[in-house]
Amino acid sequence: MSVAMVYLQDLSEADLYFIVTTIVDKRQDYDHICDLLKDKPDLVEIMLDDEKLFWRVHDDEEIIMEISPFLLFSILLLQAKRELQNQIYTMEIISHRERIPVFDAGNTVKLLHNKNVSAYLARMLASFTRVDSTTVVYRARGLTYQRQFSELDFDDVLELAALVELPYRYDFYKRLADISLFITGIFPECLRSTPDTKGSIPARFVGHGQRNLHNYEEEGRRYYDLASTYDEAREQGLDQVLAYIAEKFTTARKPLNYLADNYLYKFRNKWFA
Repeated sequence: MSVAMVYLQDLSEADLYFIVTTIVDKRQDYDHICDLLKDKPDLVEIMLDDEKLFWRVHDDEEIIMEISPFLLFSILLLQAKRELQNQIYTMEIISHRERIPVFDAGNTVKLLHNKNVSAYLARMLASFTRVDSTTVVYRARGLTYQRQFSELDFDDVLELAALVELPYRYDFYKRLADISLFITGIFPECLRSTPDTKGSIPARFVGHGQRNLHNYEEEGRRYYDLASTYDEAREQGLDQVLAYIAEKFTTARKPLNYLADNYLYKFRNKWFA
């Protein structure tokens, strides 16, 4: 499946209408144009790269109520790529108040030029705007247990993965890797920078404070690599994407750090569950 088709399949009717009404200024038959775009995925991909979309998103704090999270984060990642192309370094988020320059902007831009990876990052971020919890009843050592698991809690998902047989752990391994990338990318200040340092941790991230940035990077690489070996990854066209992010995990979190520091700092607690 082409990258353009992947983008198109992830966009809602409202997303297409938003794109068309933002970019098209010489015609008013927006519904007709939206219908035409459904058969022109390559054109949709080109339109997504129009900077007008970013400025409309930038000027409307309630935009997430109008468009899908996938479109929102796709627009922000494309803008990050444009801006980072003119820079030689990214800012490494050390704590809530501390940033240091790291001269790796070129590597970050190269990663974002991989459209399959960019689409995956947008989809991954969107998944954290609606985090569910699951109640599982299971038996162990002759006893019956009832346990609630959160999709945002690394230890919960790790425990849940252990309850299923190895051939069926693809979704759990991918989620463990996604959690690692999401936390290190969007909420890095919630992690301990060293084993002896405590940070200011929001209530829903208390469990994540037990690991530092290095721990999560190791876990992210490990579980993306494991997930990439499953048949489900190949069937979904994600085997190469997951393997690439496993190899480039530190680079993959840099555009998310950029989003957190430049676009999302006012909205993180509002947009993410």
